[in-house]
Amino acid sequence: MAVVFDRSRLFLDAVETILRTRLTIAAKATTTGDAVELIETHSADLLIAGIEAPSDPQEVIGLVREAVARHPDLKVIVLSSSSDARLLADSFDAGVAAFIAHNATPEDIALAIRQTSDPSIHFAPRELPISTPEVHIEADTSLTDREIETLRLVARGLSNGEVAGSLWVTEQTVKFHLSNIFRKLGVSNRTQAARRAQLMNLLQDEEADVHASAMGR
Repeated sequence: MAVVFDRSRLFLDAVETILRTRLTIAAKATTTGDAVELIETHSADLLIAGIEAPSDPQEVIGLVREAVARHPDLKVIVLSSSSDARLLADSFDAGVAAFIAHNATPEDIALAIRQTSDPSIHFAPRELPISTPEVHIEADTSLTDREIETLRLVARGLSNGEVAGSLWVTEQTVKFHLSNIFRKLGVSNRTQAARRAQLMNLLQDEEADVHASAMGR
């Protein structure tokens, strides 16, 4: 279920025409405020957003940050005629899963949607990161035991529904815990939270439990 955002109605109609046979488009929005409301109303799991630099792309980046913060399971795909490195970096930092350039074909867009939800293709980065010693961050003692439990399950790749089932709580409760976790850790999405948890040594106890369980088989 997707919500499509762009300031141009012509663009929205074009995207709907391209994708109508490939996924369900729940709603279209021309303002960031409407997009946020429509994601909530339709329980959308995909946001497709058009960004045209330099026409204030930061407002759209803000939309992505807010949408991902509110709905951690939401996948975001950006369509843009710009390939500016700063815009790419800002988009991915905000939580965008895929950035589609202006020379993409309808098949490219469909492939990006499939790979965003169920990746089967992985590409090497253009530049390999420089190897640096692992840096550990002291654990934030303000995290509650239940928030740490939630964070560990999220780090294992569980969805909100799966986390709720494991902890015997509602999905709304899981979303509430994630909102607090993101705020306390200073992150905006699940991937960043999992990485921060690793740096804070919050996953060590769980890893030890898994190892002990495997040794006991």
